[in-house]
Amino acid sequence: MKKWNGYETTQVIGEKRKLPVGGYVCKIIDANEEVYGWGNVVVIHFDIAEGPYKNFYLEQYEKQKGDKKWKGTYRLTCPKDDGSEKDERIKKNFKTFIHHIEKSNTGYKWDWNEHNLRAKLFGGIFGEKEYEIEGNTGFFTTLRYTTDIESVKTAIIPKPILLKRDTVATAKAPEFNGGDDALPF
Repeated sequence: MKKWNGYETTQVIGEKRKLPVGGYVCKIIDANEEVYGWGNVVVIHFDIAEGPYKNFYLEQYEKQKGDKKWKGTYRLTCPKDDGSEKDERIKKNFKTFIHHIEKSNTGYKWDWNEHNLRAKLFGGIFGEKEYEIEGNTGFFTTLRYTTDIESVKTAIIPKPILLKRDTVATAKAPEFNGGDDALPF
């Protein structure tokens, strides 16, 4: 076999470090409101703030090649204030997140400026979610919900979110009770 160019400097594929499920104290790196045709979203980039997985997403980001993407992202839909039932749920979700930020950061009060969320702490509860790529399945760990930094220590870890699988409905075959009249031909 012929040795190819660059064998000595070719990187070995390493085992990717995976964030275990659990509760973590998280720190907001950046927060910006994005406007879409269907509504607005506050995109929050965060990282793990303490413990053995501190800076987990920064380390992941720095190892990426080419078009890098920050994986520690939480998208908070902004209410439209249209009075709908859906909008009421969005308002509750938004206020709950802000409550967690205020409770986790002594003296901080929400001032309607998303940029002031930078460097704020919150509790993140991470669980598994199943994925499928080109017929292969696996699990990744993702932020499932937020809490304050005190409650994160005793939070219940959610069950994994599984892919929806097609169920084959089996139709009951028509019964055959004999006789020439029952035959389809």
